[in-house]
Amino acid sequence: MLRIPTLCALFALAPLASALELKPLALYESGFAAGTEIVSAQASSMRVIVSNSAEGLVDVLQLDPAKGLNRIARHKLVAEGAGEITSAIFHPSEDLFAVCIRNSDGLKNGRVELRAAADGKLLNTVEIGIWPDSLAFSPKGDFIVVANEGEGYVRDGEGFRSGEGSISLIDLRGGVAAAKHSLIKLPDLAGVEGATQAEHQRLLERVIDGEELKVPFGTSPEHIEPEYVTFSPDGARAYVSLQENNAIAVIDVLQGKLDKVFGVGTVRHAADIVDDGKYQPTAELFALREPDALAVSADGRYLISADEGDTDPKIAKTKAGLPSGGGRTVSVFDAISGKLLGDTGSQLDDMAAQAGVYPDARSPNKGSEPEGVVSFDAFGKRLAVATLERADALALIDLDQPEQPKVLQVVGAGEGAGSGKLAPEGLAHVEHKGRHFLVTGLEKSGNVALFELLK
Repeated sequence: MLRIPTLCALFALAPLASALELKPLALYESGFAAGTEIVSAQASSMRVIVSNSAEGLVDVLQLDPAKGLNRIARHKLVAEGAGEITSAIFHPSEDLFAVCIRNSDGLKNGRVELRAAADGKLLNTVEIGIWPDSLAFSPKGDFIVVANEGEGYVRDGEGFRSGEGSISLIDLRGGVAAAKHSLIKLPDLAGVEGATQAEHQRLLERVIDGEELKVPFGTSPEHIEPEYVTFSPDGARAYVSLQENNAIAVIDVLQGKLDKVFGVGTVRHAADIVDDGKYQPTAELFALREPDALAVSADGRYLISADEGDTDPKIAKTKAGLPSGGGRTVSVFDAISGKLLGDTGSQLDDMAAQAGVYPDARSPNKGSEPEGVVSFDAFGKRLAVATLERADALALIDLDQPEQPKVLQVVGAGEGAGSGKLAPEGLAHVEHKGRHFLVTGLEKSGNVALFELLK
């Protein structure tokens, strides 16, 4: 299960522009060929939970700085055909974890299961919205917010029909057994500045009846797809990315209602958009950001997004001037107003190329694909780390100047980085006795990689 070879020879490092460095420490091998997707760390116990959607289970790992990641429990939660685990998260301090599970019928409600971490005992089940995709505990563990993506599509005559996206709020202030659920519905986003609109002419690639199809995408609640959840440090607000809608929803947690939705706009920066076996960022990328994961800075002032992308324009941008999908950036917003402060521009792909892990085959389609992101303070600096799914890498980012975030390093997530066979997705940061560790699930390899931030 545990392998700690001399990993420095296995990971491609970019030239450092700073004394800070992400160093690989260990690799946990689940025994499965794929599926290790979402990770969550509990600082008080130094335990990590990792979900495996393909196998319907979660592994609980012990993080030991000297020994790496060692599995201490495995809980099989979902039988084949009975749904899918889409996310798992540890309670901040208790022996408790939560998983969200989508229904095998993509138009029916999913559920959150609350379980004891030690033995996997089911403590409570809460019915939530359609097709849940992400969940998060508030910093005190008294609330859970779930992003219900509602992305299951079925044929409807000559067209298609999808479930409505929504946001679930679970109140745990009365205890796990007395959990209370409320569903927060989302409005039509027509006219929301910076969000996807009809004139953007978007298409989504979805699997319908076993066939990959391009489906039209609009602004109505049926077409709103909440993706990822994070909380402000004080727990007063939850931020939910609406990836395909190019927007972010803000939830007033104590009031149990939607505060606002703000659009995140477009990017323009140099990029490589041609699959020709080499990195040449000579074109201008014009794209919707389409954020996946979100993070909030430790002081609560800044909201950070990993702008992965998902949609495509109906008509080629060269003919119609329509934006492509995915900013290929990490962006920084004012956490209260939603105002854009800055983004990384072409730096993620630039540094991936320097590290030898840039996926040139993805140049016409979203580049390195930033997917997961965390933010924290360390060594007197405000930082972020993002996973680059297609580059098989992690990016270390300096946020001290939020208007000009600077990528300090790109480091491969394991042996074979840049091949597309690792796919780091979920990401967790945990601090222990002044040391900072990053854990990422490598979805395509079935492994979990552990890094430490060094100065």
